[in-house]
Amino acid sequence: MIKKITSFFKQVRGDNPKRKRGNAYLFLPINGAGLGHLTRSLAIAKHIRKLNPSAEIIFLTTSIAIHIVHQAGFICHHVPPFSLTGEEVSGRKWNNLFYKSIENVLDLYGVGTIVFDGSRPYFGLKEAMSNNCHVRFVWVKRGLLKVDVNTQEIASCMKLFDLVIIPSEVLDEDVNKKEQSANVRKVEPIYLLSRDELLTADRAKKALRLDKDRRSVYVQLGAGNINQIVNLQEQIVDILKTKGFQVVVGNSPISLSSEPCLKADSVIINYPNSQYYEAFDFAVLAAGYNTVCESVALGLPAVFIPNMATGADNQLERAMRAEMAGPYGVLTEFNENVFKNAIQELVRKIESMKLKADAQTNGATEAAKILLGIR
Repeated sequence: MIKKITSFFKQVRGDNPKRKRGNAYLFLPINGAGLGHLTRSLAIAKHIRKLNPSAEIIFLTTSIAIHIVHQAGFICHHVPPFSLTGEEVSGRKWNNLFYKSIENVLDLYGVGTIVFDGSRPYFGLKEAMSNNCHVRFVWVKRGLLKVDVNTQEIASCMKLFDLVIIPSEVLDEDVNKKEQSANVRKVEPIYLLSRDELLTADRAKKALRLDKDRRSVYVQLGAGNINQIVNLQEQIVDILKTKGFQVVVGNSPISLSSEPCLKADSVIINYPNSQYYEAFDFAVLAAGYNTVCESVALGLPAVFIPNMATGADNQLERAMRAEMAGPYGVLTEFNENVFKNAIQELVRKIESMKLKADAQTNGATEAAKILLGIR
């Protein structure tokens, strides 16, 4: 009886001899302005699971879209983001909570690798790093930072990690050479779904209750948590509908606003929204990492409206790069005439250009291979 009790507590502590530290991966995506951190983590985890089905994959996230992780079939632990914990919780207290949560998950699962996706490591993570020399720490670090970001601080943080994986942007040059070193690896753009995973145009239109014989446009301007999108979204829907388009609005799973878009013909609430891309002639989108990389990789023409209120992410630069990659446009200011002209120009581009979709390797596959040590 004593042996059985001792064995039970060893398993609870994470001392189960059946667990192999090198085969357990803890993904640590933070809550952001959008779903970039979480989606990149899910994409890489999905490819790890495909390449090594025996790998144990766990998530600990501050994202409020934790249901998405569970729906993807992964174990998920959660720490509320600091911004939503209330004024009575100091940054020091929150980081202590974050640190203890990491330690508990490490202990529970015998994790060998932590894969962090965030703008920079929090103090709670740094504390966990200093106390767990046996664990490999990896930072999936998105590029395209605004000019006022302290790049020296970022470079200093990079040195704390055993490995840094940098997902490329659209039209990045020298992906296989630029920023490569012993502990820094650059991969192709990372996105969640490949084209063969999308719903067919007929199925997507049927699911969205759209007339298959009419032109359709997808509108997704972000979560709206750090910028106001409701009025702009309604204006865009109105203009598109007067032009004869069916309009579908995408609701972000992390939006803190409960205001529905009643003017749209349909609303997408399922994640990922990209599964419905074949239903649309083009889109009007924010310029976050996921959105731009997916629309280019999956062949969805778009007008991008960059979110200028982000802290570090340079959405304007990303949108301008996409504009050079095919039938895409950029709007930095909005009024009815400017928007109508942008749509007219996009339609002209669509008719005159041959769209290339999904031509490059998905960086999620490359990142998974790097983490698994596969060449």
